[in-house]
Amino acid sequence: MRSSYDSLDDLDDVSDHPRAPLLTRPSFAVIMFVVTVLSTTWAGVTAWAPEMVLFRTWESGTAHVIRRCLLDNWLNGLQFSGALLAILLMHEFGHYCVMRLYGVRSTLPIFIPFPFNPFGTCGAIILMDPSQANRKQIFDIGLAGPLAGLAVAIPFAMLGIVAGEPPPFSQPQSLQLGQPLLISMLDQWLGKGTAINSSGISVSLSNPWSMAAWIGLLITGVNMTPLSQLDGGHVAFGLLGQKSAILAKFTFGMIIAFMISMQSFFFAPMLVLILIIGLSHPPSSDDSEPLGPLRVVIGIASLSLPILCIPAIPFAP
Repeated sequence: MRSSYDSLDDLDDVSDHPRAPLLTRPSFAVIMFVVTVLSTTWAGVTAWAPEMVLFRTWESGTAHVIRRCLLDNWLNGLQFSGALLAILLMHEFGHYCVMRLYGVRSTLPIFIPFPFNPFGTCGAIILMDPSQANRKQIFDIGLAGPLAGLAVAIPFAMLGIVAGEPPPFSQPQSLQLGQPLLISMLDQWLGKGTAINSSGISVSLSNPWSMAAWIGLLITGVNMTPLSQLDGGHVAFGLLGQKSAILAKFTFGMIIAFMISMQSFFFAPMLVLILIIGLSHPPSSDDSEPLGPLRVVIGIASLSLPILCIPAIPFAP
C-alpha cells in the first residue's frame, strides 16, 4: 500500500539524519520490520488466536498455555511469518522498485506490527512524494505492488491446498474464514476437494501456507479497490484521470450497500479511513500522459482482483 507524504521534498535519498521525520528514517523501517517478524511469528505460534492464548494464560495464572504453543507450534510460527512477509515484501518492493525506476522519492516499506490480531500485522505502507509522478507512472507504481504480491501468494495458496497440515496445537472455537473465489478456483483446479468452499474453513484446520496466502490475497483485493489512494485508486486514476472520482463514489456506495445486505461490517474502518484521506485521487504532475492500449487492457483486467481475492464474508464466529 502506498501513501502520499508531502514533507519528503528536502530528502533526496531519505536518510537517518536526526532532523528527518521519524517515518522517513531507514532505521525506523528496519525496526518495524523486525518487530513485525516477531509479531507474525507469535500469531503463527498461537495458531492465529493470540488473544485466546493470552486470555487462557491470564485465566489459569500460569504460562503453561504459552509454553505449550511455543513447543508445539514454533515451526508453524516461523513458516507462517516467512510466507506472509514474503508476500508483503514482494508487494511493497514492487511499488518501491518502480518508484526508484522513475526517480520518485519514497521511504522504505514501513511494516505495521499488531501482535493482538490473528495475523500479527496490519500490512505495510510506503510514503512517497506525490508531485513527481505523472499519470502513467502512478498507474505503473500502483499496479506493480499487487501483481508482485500475487506472484508469491498464489504459489503459497497452492502449497497450502496440496501439502499443508493444520498446526499440532490449535485453539477451540476458532474463527471461520470465508474463502476468496481465487482459492476456491485453485482448489478445484488442483482436484483436491478439500474443506474449502464458499462457507469457509475453520482457522484451526488451516496451515501456515494457506493462512499466509489468505491474508496476502485479502490485502491485494482490498488494495485494488478503486478508491482514493489505494492501489486500485491509482490504477483507476491512470485509466480515467479525474473522472475516476465517479468510479470511486460508485464503488464506495456499492460497498456500503453490500455490507448492509450481508450484515457484515468488516470493511467499515477502511471506509472511514478513506473518507478521512479523501475519496477522490489527487492530481498527478501530468494528468494528460496517455497510458497506451496494453496498459488499458491490463488495468481494466486488474480491477477484477477485489472480486477474486476478497471473501464475501471474511470472518464468521
